[in-house]
Amino acid sequence: MTDDLLRARAQELYALALADADWAPESVCALTGWSHEELDAAVRCLADLGLAAQFPSSRSGWSVHSPATAMAQLIEGSRRRTDDLVQTITNAHTALSRVAADFQPVHMRHLAEARVEVAVQPAQIAAILDEAASTVTTEILSMHASVQEEHLGDSRNRDALSRGVRQRSIYLATAAAVPNIRTHLRTFVNDGGEVRTTATLPMKMIIVDHTLAVVPALGLDEGGGDGDAGSAMVLRSPAMVAVLRQMFEHCWAAASDLFTDDVGAAPAARHREVVRLLASGLTDEAIGRKLGLSDRTVRRIVAELMQQIGADSRFQAGVKMVRLGWLDDDPALLDDVVGSTSAGRVGSSLSVSAASSTGRAADS
Repeated sequence: MTDDLLRARAQELYALALADADWAPESVCALTGWSHEELDAAVRCLADLGLAAQFPSSRSGWSVHSPATAMAQLIEGSRRRTDDLVQTITNAHTALSRVAADFQPVHMRHLAEARVEVAVQPAQIAAILDEAASTVTTEILSMHASVQEEHLGDSRNRDALSRGVRQRSIYLATAAAVPNIRTHLRTFVNDGGEVRTTATLPMKMIIVDHTLAVVPALGLDEGGGDGDAGSAMVLRSPAMVAVLRQMFEHCWAAASDLFTDDVGAAPAARHREVVRLLASGLTDEAIGRKLGLSDRTVRRIVAELMQQIGADSRFQAGVKMVRLGWLDDDPALLDDVVGSTSAGRVGSSLSVSAASSTGRAADS
């Protein structure tokens, strides 16, 4: 039914209702030829305009109003809706004022308490960790994603362990294989700490209880580095710390116990013999003949050793092996090599003599 037809039938029904206030739907349908659905549509049109209202005592169930009454009712309804809208807007403004006055300061205080700090100097980071270690009550978690020797905070660790604080650390297998670090970690485990190793780690990280985490400030160092220059972010938001704890737990579950899985231990007996013979100035071919190995096997072992300690050349490997203490268990050999290695043999061997002097110069 078109709008024009509906309006015409609503006018016709209105005229019939004015002429007979007690009209009956059946008689109107018989008179006009409309269906009951078409009659209902005309009634609804009058009701929407305020010209008809339900009146149960009549046969039709409806009564009609004058246009003046209908317009008055429409205006009154519009006024009520306008008043309701004004009241809704007023209530919203009142709520906004309360939120700004009563709750915004609370939120700002929360943000201030959950701030992210950037510590640029190592001394700043050490001070933050010392303070956190003095107040820790439950647990210290740490990941050490570096093959370099690390300052493990001896007194900090021992003090926390003595108070019953659980400490769990994950190290790269290559770092834990360094003799000095491995000895330190064994002492740490004997004191009650827990250590696991893995082949890779996503980042360095220290977490204290559920309230503080220290991670590298990635990209904030000059040159867009990875944070190794010393900058760190100090996170105090429980929500952010909780996310990092989940990362740690994932890495912990995938890692191996330090002293039950020695896959990363360095060096194995055959590898150590290769180190000793290289330090003695033997070539790969001579080492192979002495140990009954092929030249290819010797080269592979040397490559593995260099990769394990992150050396780019045989000379650099010699420097690192001496500094890491891989030959310290046989001082006589080391002294002999340092005293007798000739300059002519440096180019074809690890040259422990040069490595030792370079290491001492670097240390000084």
